[in-house]
Amino acid sequence: MVNLTVHATPDPAVAAAAHVGPDAIGVTLFGMGTPALPGLGAQLPRLMERGLLGRPSTAAWDFLAIALSAFAADRFVVRASSANSWTRVIGLKVALVDPAPWHPLALRISTVLRFLTGDIWHVSFTDGGCPVPNVAPKQHDRHVVSLFSGGLDSFLGALWLDTGRRKPFLVSQGSPKEIHPQVTLAQELGLTHHRFEGRVSERWRQPYEGSTRARSILFFGYGVVAATAANLRDLLVPENALIAINPPFTRRRMGSLSTRTTHPHLIAELNSIWADAGVDVTLQNPFFHLTKGEMLASAHHTNLSRLASASYSCGKGKRVNGQCGRCVPCLIRRASFVFAGVQDDTNYLNDLALASRNDDVLAARQAVAQFNRASRDDLARWIRKAGPLPADKQTRDATIDAVGRGLAELGELFKTIKWL
Repeated sequence: MVNLTVHATPDPAVAAAAHVGPDAIGVTLFGMGTPALPGLGAQLPRLMERGLLGRPSTAAWDFLAIALSAFAADRFVVRASSANSWTRVIGLKVALVDPAPWHPLALRISTVLRFLTGDIWHVSFTDGGCPVPNVAPKQHDRHVVSLFSGGLDSFLGALWLDTGRRKPFLVSQGSPKEIHPQVTLAQELGLTHHRFEGRVSERWRQPYEGSTRARSILFFGYGVVAATAANLRDLLVPENALIAINPPFTRRRMGSLSTRTTHPHLIAELNSIWADAGVDVTLQNPFFHLTKGEMLASAHHTNLSRLASASYSCGKGKRVNGQCGRCVPCLIRRASFVFAGVQDDTNYLNDLALASRNDDVLAARQAVAQFNRASRDDLARWIRKAGPLPADKQTRDATIDAVGRGLAELGELFKTIKWL
C-alpha cells in the first residue's frame, strides 16, 4: 500500500495536475520549482550542453531522470510523516523519453532503491520525458569517467588515475560544502577543464528530508550521462572498503540507519540494470580491497599532505560549518592519516579527546573492541549485516580482509587519543 505518490515529469502542467491532495506530489523535473509546485534540476540541461563531451545516450539520460526523481522523492517526502517516523512507502512515477526498456526493470529499480534508502518503493514509468540535450561532440583524450565529490577517496582516485594510468574525466555534484574542495583539488591536479559539475537545487516548501539516502544515485546518473556522452565505458567510484561496506558499528545502526551509497551489492545491481536497459557503462570501485590509509599511503604527490588535508570527508557537513572530526567518515579519515604517516592539517571542529561520549565515537570504539580481533567468520557475519557480499570468492575475501584492516586503522587512531 502506497502512502504517498510522487509523479516526476518535465511538464509543469502535468506535474500541477498530479499535485493534488496531501498524498500526491507533482514534481517538475529539470524545472525551477516554486513554493507551490516542487521542482529540481533546472540548470542541468544547460550545464550539460556546456560541460559534457558529447550527446549522452537516451538510455543514460532516462536513468538520470529516474535518479533525479528518486532524489526528489527522498527530499520532499519527510520521514517524520511515515507511520514509524522513518520508513516511507513511496509510489514513484517517472516520465522518460523512451520508457519501453525500463518497464520490465521497474521492480528491480524499486528493490535497489529500497536497499539504498531503507524505504518501500513502487516505481513506474510513462512517456513525456525531457528531450536529450543535443551536445556537440568535442575531441578529447580521456580514458575513464571518475566520480569526484571532493572527498579524500575521490581525490586519491583521481590522483591514482592521473599519475601514469588513465586520464580521467571528473564528475561532481556541486553541493555547497563540497564545491570549494572540488574546484581546488581539480585545479591542483590539472583537471579543471576535464570536469563536469552538476548542480541540482531542489525547491519547494520547507522542511526537506535531511537523511538523503538516495543522493549517491544522483552521482551515478551524472556519471552514466557523462560516460555515454564521451563514448567511454568505465565509470569509477573510488571508495575504501570500510566506507563502501559500512557495516553497522552497533545494532541500532543496522538497516536504513547505515548508508549504502557505494556498497558492492548496489554497484552490482546497478550494472545489471544498466546492461538490460542498454546503458553501455560499467560502474567500478577500484579500491574495494584497500583501506583509506592504504589508499593514502600509496599516493604520490609533492604536496600530498596539503591536498589531502584540503579534501572534505565529513558526514555531517550540512549540519556544521566545517568538518566535525568525530563522525564516522571523519574518524576513518583521521585514522588514514595516522596509518599513512601523512601530516593531517585538516581543521576539525572538535577535539577528539573531548568527544569520548559522542554517539559516533562510542559506536566506533565499540566496533573496534568487538571485531578488531574477531575471527574471519565472525567478521564476515558482521559485514553481511550491511548487505550481500560479492559472489566471487576472491573478491569477497579481499573485501572482508580490507574491512578488517580498516577497523584496525581505527583502533590505531584510538590508541593515540588520551580520552577525557
